[in-house]
Parts: sequence; C-alpha cells; structure tokens
Amino acid sequence: MNNESKVFDRTIALMRDRLNLGSLNHQLVSSNLANLNTPGFNARELSFEETLKSYLGEPGFHMVKSDAGHLAPGDAVWPGVPVTTEEIGAVNLEQEMMKLTRNSIEYQFITTMLNKKFSMLRQAISEGGQ
Repeated sequence: MNNESKVFDRTIALMRDRLNLGSLNHQLVSSNLANLNTPGFNARELSFEETLKSYLGEPGFHMVKSDAGHLAPGDAVWPGVPVTTEEIGAVNLEQEMMKLTRNSIEYQFITTMLNKKFSMLRQAISEGGQ
C-alpha cells in the first residue's frame, strides 16, 4: 500500500475518475454544439455506458476473483482505458443542451462531495494535532 492510498481512500480516486470522465463528456458535447451548423457533421457521444450495460446484461456473465493479484468483483476502479465514442447522427440542439446540463450538475455534485471529503480530512488532521 503506497502513501497516497493511506491518506486518500478509494472514494477520492473514484470521484477523481468521475470528474475526468465528466470533463471528457463536456468536451465531446461542446464539440457537438460547436458543429451544430456544419454540413455532414455527425454528433458523437461516449459509448462506455452502453458497452457496460451489454456486458452486465449478458446471461451467465459473472465476475470472479481467480487470483490474489486480481481485483475483487466489488472493486470499482476505472482502469483508465481509452473511452470510445460513437456517431449518433445529426446534432440535436435540445438533446445536446440536456446532456450538457446533466453533465454540469453531476460535475458540480461530485465536486461538492469531494470538497466535503477534504473538509473531513482537514478536520481530522487539525483535531488530531491538538
């Protein structure tokens, strides 16, 4: 266990990864909106959610830990693999604005939760030093 993992638990790492994903999604939606009037441009979206749903929905697919070095099925760690995108057709202004709004709300929520987590760590450190 490295020093960072002793101070920052898995929750913070998951929040960091979710913020990174939110940033990527924001860039993608912004690109779609910027090309709203570009002839022949097809909107793109992240496809990892659909891929995950299809894997989880397959009958008989169950994760197991077969080696001590493997992650347990309950360990939710984003492996940092490249996220793929897919074309979804012409840019729809209303849908893209809804995606942008949803993404912004999720980003703000995760940021607020991360700030609360750091606030709790600060309080624990300051009370521990008294």
